[in-house]
Amino acid sequence: MKYKKAELKPDEKACLELRGLYEQYGYKKYKMSKFEEYSLYVENKDFLASDKVITFTDLDGRLLALKPDVTLSIIKNTQATIQCNEKLYYIENVYRESRESHTFKEISQMGLEYIGKVDAYCITEVIALAAKSLRTISKDYILEVAHMSFVVELLESLQVNEHIKFKLLRLIRSKNVDGLRRTAEKADLSELQIESLCRLPFLYGDVNKTIKEAKKISLNKAMDRSLDELSEIYGALKALGLAKNIQVDLSIVNDIDYYNGIIFKGYIKELGRCVLAGGQYDQAMALLGKKVEAIGFALYLNEINRIAEQKPLY
Repeated sequence: MKYKKAELKPDEKACLELRGLYEQYGYKKYKMSKFEEYSLYVENKDFLASDKVITFTDLDGRLLALKPDVTLSIIKNTQATIQCNEKLYYIENVYRESRESHTFKEISQMGLEYIGKVDAYCITEVIALAAKSLRTISKDYILEVAHMSFVVELLESLQVNEHIKFKLLRLIRSKNVDGLRRTAEKADLSELQIESLCRLPFLYGDVNKTIKEAKKISLNKAMDRSLDELSEIYGALKALGLAKNIQVDLSIVNDIDYYNGIIFKGYIKELGRCVLAGGQYDQAMALLGKKVEAIGFALYLNEINRIAEQKPLY
């Protein structure tokens, strides 16, 4: 029986269009089992959105888990090398804790991963596909881009204890300026260092203007390089006609033990919440013993159906 496209749910329509888009760029579908050995997740819990995982003992005595993540499975199984890349996309359900209901929830995801040698061309391709994925769902979207090195290098230059560094990281992530100032003052940081930290949460918006402002608080060449890389990627996206919906937000920070380089989040106006997230995770590859680089993103398909639910019936 054939179904008309009009009869499909919003997430089903998006899947059909995005499969064609990703395959056009050479990405091949990755399929995994519902179950994975629990050890994979417990050893890399910081990579996950939550450390709570549904587990059970298999008939052969192995402790298995309902998958809370797809990327870790891809990292574990990839055969990519620096000389031979692997381009994958997936449509999978993952099982995670819902912060709203404090129960486990089945979440439908679609995403892609580029594994191998990640250069400016690869980064641009993945971000462009992220933007096109959002555009498939809604013409009114925003893709916020950041660079992990800008914040990480700033924190490293402060020469504070690890627990202070991670506290500052949390405050930056939540844009808590008052908390940043109090913590920095207690750590006896200089006025220049304090002002640099407190200006970070305001470094968002128009790409060129934000990068220009960010250079004013750059403390070393590594921070300068991260801004130059952002500018280069933005220039490439502009050439592709995708600049209109791209913004910078330098307060976006993922786990520094797993992520590095370019990271990004996508929003659509109809929902006002993050529906796409991704970035570079070379360090995660290294922690799992893989000597390759990687970048990718996940699109939360469950969120897409909420658009139709929120539209008025008249």
